[in-house]
Amino acid sequence: MLDKYLKKWVLAALRPLAHLFLRLGFTPDWLTLMGLVMNLGATAAFAKGFLHWGALIMMVAGLCDILDGQVAREGRKETKFGALLDSTTDRYSEIFIYFGIGAYLIGRDEWVVSGILFFAITGSLMVSYVRARAEGLGEDCKVGFMQRPERLSALALGSLVGHQGLVFVLVLLAVTTNYTVIERLAHIRNRLKSGPNQPTPVQQS
Repeated sequence: MLDKYLKKWVLAALRPLAHLFLRLGFTPDWLTLMGLVMNLGATAAFAKGFLHWGALIMMVAGLCDILDGQVAREGRKETKFGALLDSTTDRYSEIFIYFGIGAYLIGRDEWVVSGILFFAITGSLMVSYVRARAEGLGEDCKVGFMQRPERLSALALGSLVGHQGLVFVLVLLAVTTNYTVIERLAHIRNRLKSGPNQPTPVQQS
């Protein structure tokens, strides 16, 4: 949903900054890796209990995550490997963030909330997996609310509020991400049933 309603406006607003990075010699892959490093910094901040700093660093890292694609498009430097690298670092970054939050919660003996975090992590990973697997079957699968930009935005905003805000967001993510998985499965099931009845190779992951 964030992509649908805000992407066009955000990309237009960031175009001058993308041109600046191009003039300075920044490559899309460099920005991708810089975002990953920043998210490692956010992970450390969360683990130490500096929720506000973690949220702010996440936001800057998110800016890098948007700019790498923008720089690639504006500079005509789009590559298949760049897209793969971007998707891979996105997964690592999100896992790192959850790891930092988990360390913070365990340090406070918040075992119940840590359990909720586990379901949020599982749902987040499965949202991405179901989309990737569906695209491997030749089906587009972008339905559902809690895609990655929305998940990270919610985590950042909740962390800016403080501990209670973070807990609220984790509960929200634990529910909505897994609901999105079910929604995507239902969507793909309907698409496959309505499409041509062709055998699909079974792959082991």
